[in-house]
Amino acid sequence: MKNNRTPELDYLQIRADIYLAKNAIDEAKVQKQRYAKFLKGQAAYHLQQATEKLIKIQMYNANVKLDYSKIYKHSIGDLITYADDMGLDLNIPAYVRKNDELITSWEAQGRYDTHVVVRIDTLEKCFGFVDEWYKELAT
Repeated sequence: MKNNRTPELDYLQIRADIYLAKNAIDEAKVQKQRYAKFLKGQAAYHLQQATEKLIKIQMYNANVKLDYSKIYKHSIGDLITYADDMGLDLNIPAYVRKNDELITSWEAQGRYDTHVVVRIDTLEKCFGFVDEWYKELAT
C-alpha cells in the first residue's frame, strides 16, 4: 500500500518512550525480587519503541515516497534494510544495527513471555545508545 500522507510522529513521543524506559530500569534496580523482571520487560519494550520511532521519523523526514506496508512493522532489521535499499542515509548507531534482532524481540517478548528476563546491564547499555541517538537527532 503506497500512501502520500506522512504519519504523525513527534520527537516528544520518542522522548516519552525513553523516559519510561529509564524510570522502569531505575525502579527495577530497587524492586529486585518483587516485580523487577516485569519492569525490565517494560523498559525493553519502550527502548524498542524508541528505536523503531527514531528510524521511522528519519524516514518520514527524508521527503521520499515510502511504501508504508514496508514500514508498518516492528522489525528493526527490516526497517534498516528498507531504508538502506532506498538509499536513505539514516543516522543509525552501529550498536542498533548489530543488535537489531535483540531489540526487535523486546517489542513483545519482554512483556508477554514470562520466562524471558532481560538483563539490567543490557537495558542500561541499550538505553545509553538510544538516549544519545535521540539527543543527536532531536536537536
